[in-house]
Amino acid sequence: MTEPRNGQNPLLQQAGEEQVVRYHLQPCVMTYLYDQMADHMTERIASGDLAVNTMLPAEGPLARQYGVSLGTARRATNILRERGLVMKLRSKGTYVVARPEADTGGDDATGEPEPGHLALVQDDGS
Repeated sequence: MTEPRNGQNPLLQQAGEEQVVRYHLQPCVMTYLYDQMADHMTERIASGDLAVNTMLPAEGPLARQYGVSLGTARRATNILRERGLVMKLRSKGTYVVARPEADTGGDDATGEPEPGHLALVQDDGS
């Protein structure tokens, strides 16, 4: 591995504006950063800031937005997937498929959605 020139990290040079943390998580709180990040992203989905059928930023830029490691960003997006809010499509990205309020409607008599039933995402070839 080569040493950075002039004492600067070459990845930060390439990132440009993206190195600025846009969302501040609280490292002193007794909650893991990936849980805080997933909760914040859930709030953004609920508010419509991250709309249904839109693609999330890739995990690298998402990690830079939140000022966390790539592993933390990956774990947060996996939590969103477990909550049924996003779906990862191989070679396509991660898409918002549901809002948290929509999950309370349910498909059966108990008002709970069927396990594994998210939403249909059509691949239009784009």
